[in-house]
Amino acid sequence: MRNFDREWILFGPQTGFSVDGELVEGLYFIYCEDPKSIKIGISTTPLSRLANLGTGSPSRLHLVFYSRLFGKTAEETLHQLLSSHRRTGEWFDWNTKVQGFALGVIFAVSGVIQVSWPFSFNCDHEAFVEGVDWAHEFLDPDGRWTLESITGIGGESAFELFQSWSRVALARIREEDKEDTSND
Repeated sequence: MRNFDREWILFGPQTGFSVDGELVEGLYFIYCEDPKSIKIGISTTPLSRLANLGTGSPSRLHLVFYSRLFGKTAEETLHQLLSSHRRTGEWFDWNTKVQGFALGVIFAVSGVIQVSWPFSFNCDHEAFVEGVDWAHEFLDPDGRWTLESITGIGGESAFELFQSWSRVALARIREEDKEDTSND
């Protein structure tokens, strides 16, 4: 696969330590290529967690999200919200609904619309909006801080932008494929 399809981005604030110097746990998403699934967990050291999981995995694993803005309560809430998609333990099927929700959470926290994944353009629209709205609600339950200012836009507008960038990314790949074919 092209490098464009392998842009796995690590998100999260640079601060992650309490006043007394103890490490703070953060929420991570780890994607498994085969079977297509995602692990939703918490860790103080997500890269070590990735390495440990990768040791026993016959498939490549990728850390696709990490943020210390979310902890154990967020992890438990996500496990409940996505329970109908649970594969086993903390692993969930990587279907269009889970994709949409996860990409919505990533966007809500980072303001980044990740379109380089080869499967991201198939994500479920409603689930994407739910993911954005869930993250905003979780981080600001009283609505006092208007977290849309973090991302600049809410879930619906974000999804429209996400779709337009997905079309650009796919058009670029198709053009490169045509050039590769004509050069053979």
